[in-house]
Amino acid sequence: MKVKKPQLSLTCCFILFFCFCTGLCSLALANNPSSTVPEYRDEEVELRLKNMEGFIVEPRYESVVKAYIRGYVVRNRKSAEIILGRTVVYFPIFEKYLREHGLPEELKYLSVVESALNPRAVSWAGAVGLWQFMPDTGRAYGLRIDSQVDERCDPQKSTLAAIEYLRHQYEYFGDWALALAAYNSGPGRVRRAIKRARSKDFWKLRKYLPRETRNYVPAFIAASYLAKYFEAHNLQPLYPELDLQITDAVRIDHYISFYRLAQITGLSLNVIKTLNPAYENDYVPETKGGSFVTLPQRVMPSFQNYLDIRSSDQQVFDQYYTTVLVSQGSNSESYPYHLLIVEEGEQLEELATEFGCTVHQLMAWNDLTSRILESGQELRVYKARTELDREEQMYTPVAPLTPSDISELQAVSQTSLPYSLPAVEYLYVHYTLRKKETLEGMQNKFSTVPMEEVAAKTDRKSRKANKSVRIPIAKVSMR
Repeated sequence: MKVKKPQLSLTCCFILFFCFCTGLCSLALANNPSSTVPEYRDEEVELRLKNMEGFIVEPRYESVVKAYIRGYVVRNRKSAEIILGRTVVYFPIFEKYLREHGLPEELKYLSVVESALNPRAVSWAGAVGLWQFMPDTGRAYGLRIDSQVDERCDPQKSTLAAIEYLRHQYEYFGDWALALAAYNSGPGRVRRAIKRARSKDFWKLRKYLPRETRNYVPAFIAASYLAKYFEAHNLQPLYPELDLQITDAVRIDHYISFYRLAQITGLSLNVIKTLNPAYENDYVPETKGGSFVTLPQRVMPSFQNYLDIRSSDQQVFDQYYTTVLVSQGSNSESYPYHLLIVEEGEQLEELATEFGCTVHQLMAWNDLTSRILESGQELRVYKARTELDREEQMYTPVAPLTPSDISELQAVSQTSLPYSLPAVEYLYVHYTLRKKETLEGMQNKFSTVPMEEVAAKTDRKSRKANKSVRIPIAKVSMR
């Protein structure tokens, strides 16, 4: 009997420990309902697909469609929640251009198949961006692709190119399933499959298409199902921070580095890169037609103030002004919200227009799964706080840059910027060389940068009389 007592004690401890762990698991599931995976029922999924009336392709529930849907809602739920969160950023862009060009809004789901809504996605074959353009195809549809800019990553420009490409395929084939197949593998393969199958029915000719294209329309159907019925599978979209949702874009015609943008706005480098994915080297290049910079709406007044001062007198600005970094406050402090009460008959689209946001934002901010509103319903609406405090947020005139000025800029950079800076940042001046004036003479006049670096950073074509030349006048250690 004495031998069994410790065994009995261990058994009791094990039972108690098991019950305790079970209780913890139950509590965790209760606090995190998205972690519970509802049972996957074929008949329910098939019925939902049948209810997708008027869809641009026949939403068949067959083995490949089922595999893709299960991949989203059962096996890779976290990835699906990330994709769903990105819809609040990119679907409004797609819908806007699709409406303007008279194409079905359902085509927006194609980007989920192509890139999982990642503007910097790269395939094994070298296709890039939200719409996965190969270099030659991208250039053929007007996208700039070089060492400085890859517009396949630009959400606006790449969407316009994809719409043009899809429109051409639909005009030729007259069927959206075939147009999607042609988008994936090229119109030539689709034409050959039609000829071999003696049919224009995608489901009859698909066996004559390459394997990837065979599964392409089923993948499109599954992506559409995910976006429409994710709540039925207890998926919770992982929406990005408000700085990535509430944004504005402005066109500039001059060079600016992402580090300078960070100093002007107080943003992290990561936010600036995320909002401007087309720029390859952490700067916006100087271009003839200008380039767009996208920033959170809350900091746009700071950047506009910078642009206004810069445009008033270019040479004076570059020589005599340095930027004072100002704390913009936390993300949550910068986006106050108010509650609106839905009145009888009000529509989500009307409210979005009235309050200057998108339908997707209203749905994300209020966890809505339907666009149908009820009278008396409360909706949360976020708005960027953009008022400028002129006493704090300004540009301070100083004497021509001296070592002490550079040290001060170093100190600001080291203590205030929430990311790693490069070892060196150059400060530039735009200067017009006079007749017989040389670059070396200009450097001796007021540049503290060694001559070899001045020459390396100055375009040879601009080193002529009466030509405006961009010359580094000081070098700042940013670490």
